[in-house]
Amino acid sequence: MKTGRGPGSEKGAVLAMAVVLGGVLAILVTAVYVIFQSNSAHWRYTQNRARAEMAAEAGVSLAMHTLELESTVPAGSLPFSMPGDSAQWMSLPSGDRVWVVIDPSDQNDLPLRIGAVEIRARGMSRGVVQDVCVRACPEYPSMFALLTDAGVPPGLLEDGCRLGGALHSNGPVNFSSVSPDSSEDPWVASATTTTGGGFFFCDAGRCDEPHPEGSRVWVRPYMRLRQGRPYWSAAADSVSFRRLRDWFGGLDAQAFAQGSVIRGARRVLLDGDRVVWRDDPLETPDTLSLDGRSIVYLQSGFSPVYIKSVRQITSPLTLVSSGPLYIMGPISSSGASNGAPFAIVSLAGMWIAEDPDEVGTPDWNWPWNIDTNRHLTINAFVACPTGCLQAESPSSGSGGWALNLTGGLLEERMGAVGTPLSGYDLSVSWDEGYGSYHPPFFPCLERWRMTSWDGDPDYGERYMDENMF
Repeated sequence: MKTGRGPGSEKGAVLAMAVVLGGVLAILVTAVYVIFQSNSAHWRYTQNRARAEMAAEAGVSLAMHTLELESTVPAGSLPFSMPGDSAQWMSLPSGDRVWVVIDPSDQNDLPLRIGAVEIRARGMSRGVVQDVCVRACPEYPSMFALLTDAGVPPGLLEDGCRLGGALHSNGPVNFSSVSPDSSEDPWVASATTTTGGGFFFCDAGRCDEPHPEGSRVWVRPYMRLRQGRPYWSAAADSVSFRRLRDWFGGLDAQAFAQGSVIRGARRVLLDGDRVVWRDDPLETPDTLSLDGRSIVYLQSGFSPVYIKSVRQITSPLTLVSSGPLYIMGPISSSGASNGAPFAIVSLAGMWIAEDPDEVGTPDWNWPWNIDTNRHLTINAFVACPTGCLQAESPSSGSGGWALNLTGGLLEERMGAVGTPLSGYDLSVSWDEGYGSYHPPFFPCLERWRMTSWDGDPDYGERYMDENMF
């Protein structure tokens, strides 16, 4: 009797094993294929998602650049889409697409939020979409306590100087101190300059830090400034003073529309809710009511115009002079902090008039007389995009007079208002109200600050182009 397996049985076992192994191999191949396909799909999705996010970021950059080219912020508070080549979608060189919505803020009177916008961008790459949402706001000239083009020379930022607002200069900024400790060293809320300007210290030369090693100068508040941007930067973007000159020079059109262009005035009085002027001491004064008006334009050619206050300005106002402007007495306003931002702009420079009593020359009768041989207060934002604010005669007087500017100062270059033994000692105090309100028709600078970034915003059930800011 045979007990071993025959050849047929062995072949059957081998065949069964082959079938099993083949099935296992097929399962493995299928699994590998599925995993490969899944990984490939995930890789493609990840790649497309990254491309979509980059497209959205490109849309944000394009929106920021577009805003920086304009001297004004978008009008109104309703959102709008940037124009595209296919409905609202813009095609990018990469082949991807982006939809950009700019939503101006409904609450532009909040501190440091004037002109703010929310930029919402949706990028698309091969059917995958990704959103980016940022908030940004422009800088206005009136947001600076001191804004200069040519630089800040020695003599201002020294012991005892306290600049409560922001400082920016396209040119070099000089700091100095002779005090034995840092308690009286210059104090600035923030300070920025360009790489072509730089920070300079009286005993250490150029340095990008608020305290050079071994220097006796400590720019205060040192612990905040040493954090760098936005409090301290030696490589900030420059401010175009040419753009400012062109903008202010074109405001005569706004004044024409309001019926507030004044021609031929020699002396001007700011009298509360009106402007009074004369072109001759013997003629009857002319009067312009400020009711419903927010800009006054003095067309004087190359002739100087003398100006002072007899009552404070209580409503928002920008006064522009096309020619030289001479301050012949105090300038008074209720201030931006009280909802009345006031600016005086001269396109040909500004002077503190020499008092005739100092040199014994005749003058006009009160209240048209020049009254500057004493302490002076200017409660306004003073702008000289061409020239500077300076004393007509820095050597006049016995010295010790204070020139207190409450508001802010913009000038192409800094002029002399006095000497160590005569003239005025300039101090600038920033009116914090200019962080919430800018003077009428003031331009925004070509510098926008991004205040927040959300890489994956959740709009809930709302559409991207709805008014949400």
